[in-house]
Amino acid sequence: MKKILLLLSLLLGLTIQSFAQNFEVEIGPIYGHYTDSTRHFWMLVTPHAQNDPLVDWVTQFNVDLYAYFEQFTAERVQKIERSSVLNKGYIMVSGILEIKEPKPAKKDISFLLGSCAFPYPFAFWGGKNKEVIFDAMSKQENDFMLWMGDNVYYLFGEWKQKKKMHQKNLKMRFNPKLRNFLESCSQYATWDDHDFGGNNEDGSYGGKYQSLEIFKDYWANPYYGTDSTLGVFCHFSHADADFFMLDARFHASDSSMLGEGQTKWLKEKLEASTANFKFIVSGTQILSDNPGGEDLGDFATAKADLLDFLSKKKIKGVIFLSGDRHYGELLKLERAGAYPLYEMTSSPLTSLVNPGYTKDNPLRLPETLVLDLNFGKVHLSGAGEQRQCRLELLDRTGSIIWQKSILLSEIQ
Repeated sequence: MKKILLLLSLLLGLTIQSFAQNFEVEIGPIYGHYTDSTRHFWMLVTPHAQNDPLVDWVTQFNVDLYAYFEQFTAERVQKIERSSVLNKGYIMVSGILEIKEPKPAKKDISFLLGSCAFPYPFAFWGGKNKEVIFDAMSKQENDFMLWMGDNVYYLFGEWKQKKKMHQKNLKMRFNPKLRNFLESCSQYATWDDHDFGGNNEDGSYGGKYQSLEIFKDYWANPYYGTDSTLGVFCHFSHADADFFMLDARFHASDSSMLGEGQTKWLKEKLEASTANFKFIVSGTQILSDNPGGEDLGDFATAKADLLDFLSKKKIKGVIFLSGDRHYGELLKLERAGAYPLYEMTSSPLTSLVNPGYTKDNPLRLPETLVLDLNFGKVHLSGAGEQRQCRLELLDRTGSIIWQKSILLSEIQ
């Protein structure tokens, strides 16, 4: 019997050793959108055949990738959606996995959110003291993360060159603290101006199609836009909540932030939703009308139209989540004949705080303005009349700065 076990061990060792010689995992898997039975993934690997990685990729890489997940995870590859060879022989790949033993869906969930992750040359501006926020986020119990824009800062014209855009994204992914967090939970993302193009860039930017393809290369969202309307907007569901990730850049113009096609998509999805909670997630603020920065208030007609739609169609359970501002706050808009609308803004993760944007906001709840690095956490818990959403804003160490509980019955 011992001889048989020894032989099996040797064979297993040889199999793993042989498999391990095909490629090295550099980053990942980083998981994105997930359901009860599937989840999206992204990873970066280096093939061992350095002389011609393209040949290795075409002839053997997919086979090796399938084998990797079969041997080392509880999933199997269902579909490879994107793969490409980058500089230095890296292969970047993303796709969908089938979970071998699905678990029942959770009734209570929690998720993180944040924006504005500036990639410092960490010897400057106290960068090392700022990136500790990713350590704090890694320690939080959560189901997923919502990136609300400026997840990658293109600087000095980097957004104009595909090679430099890849280099900046990879620089972020190779940051040890950020990498550890990205590998710790599922990730969803939308963008804002600094991972779209130049500062305050809108839909007139000619390089937006390249920006879109780069974004799709690095984030494993459920989908990107629709067949008729391009962009990074999408929606998904977890527990009794629906999430609507908006694209405030690709179609932005003088008269509209979202564009006609995306606005139509959002209204249709909201009206069809039966979820108790409906989180609308945006790279720029929705409820504000602040002359010190960008928000939906810059487009008065479009903002009025959205608020009027929510009232007329009696859309229940809406809560807004946003980034961009370089400070955190909680807004509350009272409405005649309807429940109040809340908006939680979390920014920045590591970037500079900008007090210049903090002009008096009549919608801001007292003692919620935070002029320091922060990230958000949202809990959905309880049952029946006690079902609630708890919003928390935390500092770079993971300590709660403020929190607000909203009963489901309050937003019906």
